[in-house]
Formats: sequence, C-alpha cells, structure tokens
Amino acid sequence: MTPAEIAALADKVATARRERRVMDFMPGATDAMSEDEAYHTQFAVHDRLTANGADRIAGWKVALSLPALYLPAGLSQPAFAGIYGSGVKQSGLTVAKGAIFKAGVECEIVARIAKDAAPGAKPYDAESIKPFIASLHCGMEIVENRHADLSKVSGKGRIVDEVLQYACVVGPEIANWRGIDLGAVDGSCALDGNKVAGGPGTNVMGGPLIALAWLANRLNQFGKQLKAGDVILTGSTHPPYMLPGAGTVTATWQGLGETKATFG
Repeated sequence: MTPAEIAALADKVATARRERRVMDFMPGATDAMSEDEAYHTQFAVHDRLTANGADRIAGWKVALSLPALYLPAGLSQPAFAGIYGSGVKQSGLTVAKGAIFKAGVECEIVARIAKDAAPGAKPYDAESIKPFIASLHCGMEIVENRHADLSKVSGKGRIVDEVLQYACVVGPEIANWRGIDLGAVDGSCALDGNKVAGGPGTNVMGGPLIALAWLANRLNQFGKQLKAGDVILTGSTHPPYMLPGAGTVTATWQGLGETKATFG
C-alpha cells in the first residue's frame, strides 16, 4: 500500500471509531496489505485518535499469542496493539448497556513498566525484561467486536483496529511475582459465578514474561519501545469469550487474585 492509501484507511477507521459506527469495510481494505503495513496503519489511527490531546496511547497489548490463533488469521506471529488512556480501568468497573457493541473478555496479566526498554545489544527475554517491570497485576481485557462480520476480517485487518481492544482492567497487584512461575498458574473467566473460559499461563507464548519480552523486541523493530508508566496486557490464557448479555465477569489467576467487571 502507498502512504496515501494507508492514510486514507486510517482516516476511515478513526472516523468510524469516533462516530461509534460498525465497520463493514475492513476485509476489502486490508486483504492485500502486508503485516508491516497493517501496523503502520494502526499507528496512523493512533495519531488521529490522540490528536489535540483527545486521548493518548497508555500502553500496549499482546494478542493472538499462539500459532493456533495467529496462523489461521494469516499472520506470521502474534500481534500487538495500542491501549488508549481512556481504556485503562480499575477492577470493579461497570460497562453501561449500549456503551459497547459486542463485548468479550479475556483473563490476562497486566504489567506496569518501570523504565523505557530501548533496543539493547541483544533481544530481551523473560529474564532480561524483569528490571523493566514496576509491578504485575491480575487483570482482564475487555474486547469489542466493532465489525459487521468479524469472520471475514483477516489478522491484518484486526491489527489495523487494535485487535478488538476496548479496555484494560487492572486488578490486584501480584506480590513476590519474581518467585512465581506464571506459566504454571491457571487464568480463567467466570460469568455470574460460572466458569466460561480459561487455561494455563503457558498459553501466553509460554508465559506472560515471554510475551512481554516479545512485545519489547517487536516494538523496537518499529522504532518504538515500552515506556515508563506504560500499562501492558501480556496476552490471554484463552480465546475471547463473547458475552451473551448482561452480567458480572470475574477473571481469576488461581491463588493470586481476581478482577471484576459488570456489564449492563
């Protein structure tokens, strides 16, 4: 795609987001683009939605973390997307009826970043990323299906639209996380007390810290970086559970804590 085509698509996505309109144009607009072009379009959407201080990019999310998720979407590896400041919420929030198109939830670990993760002499890994972490929290991602027919939207189209990101819900801080094998901990979501989805931390690229290191390296490849104060969704233990209606969702990391959100 040419820079002009990327700009035109970014305008279209940003307008749909501002006006809260369902997107029916994504399949035809993104099928021929490369993964890199999809990210450059996502960044252009960021520029438009944060212009004049309307919002800000407060962090990033890891998405489609396993081959079984990203390969069918036509991607070569997991994906990432921005988190807007307006979407960073605390456990216990209520999402009003009508505030979201089609809501879904995922159980995730949230990382708060202590200092900038600039490119180094070698790529980050699960060990070398640890000094860049200020804290880890139990958390939940709320996703929003903003598309007329999501089954027709490729992985590249999902990248353009933040891989359905709606909110990052920050739950209780995890004490002594350096001594915990998060890959061995089960993360699940329950709707009104009934478990609806879950899986082990290894579903997140082998573990949340592995995913965080991957994100740091991937951002560096695009001339970006994790920054002090960023809030990061490190990836879900399960595919998004799309809510059938109203109710309260509890995302639980077994033995570590719970994060709650109520949907009207």
